[in-house]
Amino acid sequence: MKNELFGKPLTYYEENHCIHTVTEIVQQPEAWRRLADTLMQRKDEISAFMDQVMSVPNLRIVTTGAGSSAFVGETFLYMLAGEMGIRTENVHTTDIISAPDETLFDTPTLLISYARSGESPESIAAIRFAQKRVKNLYNIVIVCDKNSSLARCGYETKQSLVLDLPKETCDKGFAMTSSVSCMSIATWCLFHYKEMETYTGYVTVLAEAVEAQIDRLADKAGAIAENDYRRLIWLGTGALKGLAREASIKSMELSDGYVHAGYDAPTGFRHGPKTVINEETLTIHFISNKEYSRKYDVDLANEIIREKQKNLVVIIKPDFVKEEIKGEDYEVVYQIPKELPEDSEMGAYIFSLVFTQLLSMKKSLDKGYTTDNPCPKGDVNRVVQGITIYEI
Repeated sequence: MKNELFGKPLTYYEENHCIHTVTEIVQQPEAWRRLADTLMQRKDEISAFMDQVMSVPNLRIVTTGAGSSAFVGETFLYMLAGEMGIRTENVHTTDIISAPDETLFDTPTLLISYARSGESPESIAAIRFAQKRVKNLYNIVIVCDKNSSLARCGYETKQSLVLDLPKETCDKGFAMTSSVSCMSIATWCLFHYKEMETYTGYVTVLAEAVEAQIDRLADKAGAIAENDYRRLIWLGTGALKGLAREASIKSMELSDGYVHAGYDAPTGFRHGPKTVINEETLTIHFISNKEYSRKYDVDLANEIIREKQKNLVVIIKPDFVKEEIKGEDYEVVYQIPKELPEDSEMGAYIFSLVFTQLLSMKKSLDKGYTTDNPCPKGDVNRVVQGITIYEI
């Protein structure tokens, strides 16, 4: 590991209780490469499973998890539809266990479960409840700890595929960082399994591009974090709306609630939520790499800039975006590798995801929180506690 990260010695992060968070953000490109290697090694096994399950007539595909793990599915609801015409649903494990009659139906189902620790009781209960309600059930378990209770549940369940991510993705820090990005990349490659070699190649390209640009992203994040905003709204269209929800939870987690964050689509934000804007508000606009969706992103950004008083506006966009946005306070620009498919939002998603992590970390440090454990009182925990599962 380097002796310095983002212009600060490692001792700075150790003294400020941020060493896990910062290293887990920085390690992501290497974790993606390791994941790509694993996917290639298991290519035949993955292809056999996916061929079987994707040939099932009238298959219902449900992504599930809790917290950040669930927000991965919210992104891929849009991304898989846009790239491949695949329809998925995102139903959180917390909704499955609390409303099984309204979320589980006896129709052929592929349940894709995401988890970092694999020890959240809702994750295991969601699979057990599905087994009781769905006769023809397939499972994909994407988990960071191969020895976890969820992984064991997957191994012991028929018609299941367990994909354990590189061990370093079981983040020791409070916030999910490398776990989220690896879950996302795994999903992208799994559904493109017929072109696995090509897509794992794209992952390598992404890793190199993020490594080359991460210091610049961190500098921008640091400058923005120095502003004393208390309200933060993340805005994105399509797959980037799913990311906006992930970004909002990161902002609140790592500031122990000092920053109250929300998210929306640009088109939805006008319908009431826009009233949140005041002098303590920062709006961050993910500008889509898709030409049509981008029109709506740009329109709202310009509207908020025209109306702004003391609120701050940040624009995050690919470098090829030419639409004019006048008067924003900060512009964060990244370069999507040209090798990636033009119709994919994966490049925009990954770069924006890394930026959200950096900004949340920088804000936590700026306000003096213990970033690796921003809630030391234990009101909120790294692995959720206090859940009682009531049997059905």
